[in-house]
Amino acid sequence: MTRMTKLLILAVCGIALTVAAGLAEAKSKKKDDQLKPEEMQERLENLSCSGIKPRVAIYSFYATGKMASFEGYNVGDGLAAQLATELTRTDCFVVLDRTGLSNLLREQELGLAGVVSAETAPGAGRLVGAEVIIKGTITEFDPNKRGGGLTLGVALPNTPLGVRLGRNGSKAHVGLDISVIDATNGQTKFSHRVVADSKTGGWTIGLDYKRASLGGDTFAKSPLGIASRNALGQAVLKIAEDLSRNVERRFQIASTDANEVYLNANRASGIREGDTMKVSTVVRKLVDPATGLLLDTIEREVGKVRVVEVTERYARAELIDGERIRRGDFVHL
Repeated sequence: MTRMTKLLILAVCGIALTVAAGLAEAKSKKKDDQLKPEEMQERLENLSCSGIKPRVAIYSFYATGKMASFEGYNVGDGLAAQLATELTRTDCFVVLDRTGLSNLLREQELGLAGVVSAETAPGAGRLVGAEVIIKGTITEFDPNKRGGGLTLGVALPNTPLGVRLGRNGSKAHVGLDISVIDATNGQTKFSHRVVADSKTGGWTIGLDYKRASLGGDTFAKSPLGIASRNALGQAVLKIAEDLSRNVERRFQIASTDANEVYLNANRASGIREGDTMKVSTVVRKLVDPATGLLLDTIEREVGKVRVVEVTERYARAELIDGERIRRGDFVHL
């Protein structure tokens, strides 16, 4: 056996070990406890919800230092926008995206200043209020938590040709703290920590001729987006579970007319024709004298209404019980 043949056998064995390592890595991924992106999307698409949709406000995520930006990209704004998108896609929430609130207020200021015509200017004081606020803090954000690779090559006997084969990979990591805050009193109702990793890897193959080289690389170098989506998907599932069980959804009466009332609810809110709802009025507010926080409201039921029409902007209901129903009274299931 010639020396060149031995070298060729050793190279082939090395390549075989590289392939085996790649297969072992792929097998270990299947045993990973975290959901894969396609599995996460399937769960989000199959998320079921019923009843009135809670009004959820999303503000920019908090981040400092190197976690605040990545390659010129505002990570806090980006993750908040992604969360708003995922919550909207579930069709279980009325999502109020506050990340662009400054632009909205600037547009309203143009109308108040008379810069734009009164007929087309957006009216001030008409923003929809939120029932809960989603607060996010980026605690871990590592685009290159771990990476590595191995490349082996061999020169073909009696030719100027050589062949290279390699395997490389990388792992990104994202960690978020998500809080669900009651917009009425500022108290944190639920809090969750979500983390996600994303691994990516690929094969490289190359052909060398003397001093020239030609090759291809199937390795995706930025799995950070996948990890972020997976972490936010976990957050959406947890938020949906929390709000479906523990948050009371209600509306208010915008106007009354004889035996009819108009509610500040629309089709997006989840209210439907035929829903029978209770009407209650606030008789007392309990305020903490030390902090000024609203502790609770004492309400009394004053009637019932049945929804007869739901439009894109409001809902109309008929009064089926009660007489002293006023504008501002609360309506709930």
